[in-house]
Formats: sequence, C-alpha cells, structure tokens
Amino acid sequence: MNIRRFNARDSRSALALVREELGAEAVILSNRRVADGVEVVAACNLEAVEQAAAGSEQPAAVVAPPVENELGMVQLQNELANLRSLLETELQQRNWRDSAAKAPVRATLNQRLARMGFSRALSEGITDALPTSGGLEALWQRTLAALEARLLTLPDGLPGGTRVVACVGTTGVGKTSTIAKLAGRAVLSHGHEQVGLITMDQYRIGGQEQLATFATLLDVPLQSVSDGPELYAALRDFRNRRHIFVDTAGMGQRDPRLLQQIEVLRHSPIPVTVLGVLSASAGVAPTRELVHSLGRQGLSGAIITKLDEAAGVGGTLDTLIRAQLPVAYTSSGQRVPDDLQPARAGELIALAADWLRQRRRADAVPSSRAGMTAMAS
Repeated sequence: MNIRRFNARDSRSALALVREELGAEAVILSNRRVADGVEVVAACNLEAVEQAAAGSEQPAAVVAPPVENELGMVQLQNELANLRSLLETELQQRNWRDSAAKAPVRATLNQRLARMGFSRALSEGITDALPTSGGLEALWQRTLAALEARLLTLPDGLPGGTRVVACVGTTGVGKTSTIAKLAGRAVLSHGHEQVGLITMDQYRIGGQEQLATFATLLDVPLQSVSDGPELYAALRDFRNRRHIFVDTAGMGQRDPRLLQQIEVLRHSPIPVTVLGVLSASAGVAPTRELVHSLGRQGLSGAIITKLDEAAGVGGTLDTLIRAQLPVAYTSSGQRVPDDLQPARAGELIALAADWLRQRRRADAVPSSRAGMTAMAS
C-alpha cells in the first residue's frame, strides 16, 4: 500500500511527479486545487485504491488511466484546440475577404438607388437578393429590372368596364387638368355623347370655371355638386353615358374633409374607381403621408403628374412600390389629352435612371472644371 500526495503548480507537473515517483502503473485517487497550485493523491497499485475506498465515507475514486495516456490525451486536446482556432481564423478571414470584395459593389448600387430617391429598406431588399458575383453594370441592370418587377401598373390605364372615375389628392397636384385629359381621351375613343363631367370642388376659386372651360372645349356636360346626395343624383342623370369623371376639391393631406370626400365616393350606389393624383414635383414626405392615409380608404390606383417639372421620380415610385398601389397614368405637360399616357413600369424606371445619369454628369462638371483650373494655374 503506497498512497502518496503530490503538490505542483499545475496538473501537468503533478502528473509528471506521480509518474516519476510511482511509475506508469500509478492510479489517481483524487485531485483538487490548492492555494499554491494543484494537489493529486495517487497509489501505486489497485489494492491501495480499494483499501483507501473502504476506509472513507466518500464514494470510491474513479481509477484514472495511466499517467502516460493522461499526458497524451492532454497533448491531443491542445493540438485539436489549436487546429480549431486556426480553422476559425481562416474562415473569418475568408468571409471578411469575400465581404470586402462584394461590399463596394453593393454599396455603390445602394448609393445609386438612394440618389434616385428610393428608401434604404427597398434598396437593400433588392440588392441583398442579387447574385454574389458579377460586374457593377450587370448588377445595376438587374437592380433596375427588379425595381420594374415591383412597380405595379395598369398598362391599359383604367380597368376594363370602368364607368365612373374620381381623382383625389392635395391642392396643386393637377387633378382638374388630369380630369380634363381623361375626358379628352374618352371623347376621342367613344365620342362626346358618351362622356360626362362632375365637380365636387366648392372651395377653390376658379376651379369650377377651369373645368367648365374644358367641358365646353370637349362639348361634354358638367354638373356641380356639393354633397353626397347631389353627387348620386348627378351620377343617375349620367347613367346612359359610358364614361363619367369626377373632380374633387384639393386639400392638405391631413385635412379631414379630404377623407370625407372619399367616404362619399365609396358609398355611391354606382361603383366609383378612385385614383390618387400624385405630383412628382412634390416632396417625398407629403406624398408618402397622402398614400398612407388615402390608401386605407380604398384607392384603386394612382396617376403621377408633373413629370416635366420634377427633379426626380424615385421617391414617388418608392412610395407606390411599398404601398403596392398600381400606377394607371402618367402626365408630363398641359396639353389635353396628349400629355396623359397609360403607365409603363419599364419607362418609369428608365426615367428615374436617366435622372440619375443627369445628376452624375452634373456632379462631374465642377470636378472637371476644377481640374482644368488647377492645370492652368
């Protein structure tokens, strides 16, 4: 019976002492940490282990493997840990290199979309879905194609069978002229006998007179109404006409009377297709607020106006894409009805991209002039 207690600064040193003193066949009875390192109790034969276990109320210690095997296991574990660390480091570096290689392309794409007026959420949703390989311009064309796919349109303008169309929107977006253009298209297609005009605008000075002038030019009847019952009566008077267009009063996007007008239209006994008129030259925030508030009231689509006055159309398209509101028509001038066209998603995205190219060229001009000035000096 040879039971010995060994103290050392660490486990490896203690195991080396056990092997040196008791030999390779020694067994470990217990081990614990002490103030100056570790303490190991070992015996040189199994009989000593059995005697130690019988004289103690503690459970019998587990027989440890030979010190030589123990040291080999420790060394193997260390080597595996080192190998794991090397693999993790290599994978992290590879991921970083891949991200660094891809990041400039994706960042450039997102920057272009931002300059076009598209939101970060929409931009990153598109660029994150792009392939991880490919050149900048190839990926840019795929980005534009993805935008086109997300932009909903009514390619033939109004849905088939539409009889009554009302245009709603804020002040100054061009509702009255848009109504005149819609009526003009209908007159050219079906004759003036099949078209009627109604105005609900009792607020704007000159609003009724402007529409009355268009009605005279188009040779179509015009009725002015001030509330729901009068509107419904006018619709009944025009029941034998194929197309009826309703102009509404323009108000601020937060004006409760704007929503009240839409409620009157929605409760009409004759179905009314309500289109929101959005000016491309208006700010993004008012447009987004208008679509958000009116969209919940049942807009069927949108008409984008004043493209000829706008510095860009990306913000408006972003709002429509995120609201999933289709575009029925676009307008880019004052001519009736020539400057109103059915919307085409590809043309609108191409227009937004063309505005971006113009801005980039404009930005490059000061740089080139500065370079020429520096050379001259």
